[in-house]
Amino acid sequence: MKALNNVALVTGSSSSIGLETSLLLVRADFHTYASMRNLKKSKNITEIANTEKLPLQVVHLDVNDDRSVKDAIDKIVAEKVG
Repeated sequence: MKALNNVALVTGSSSSIGLETSLLLVRADFHTYASMRNLKKSKNITEIANTEKLPLQVVHLDVNDDRSVKDAIDKIVAEKVG
């Protein structure tokens, strides 16, 4: 597998446009972080990513909670930089 230099963070990835956008980006060679408020709703996107062997990671992020946003960004930066 080639190195992925492009990183995408998509909010609302548990369903609808967020889910489809996450899959579109990861299939276009972006290392995609699919974020959602309720991680219990990640089963669908996780199964698709596992079946297709896609470099997609699910992260908790609630856009209405500043702490949640900061924690998600810190996690992503630590993985990609540190």
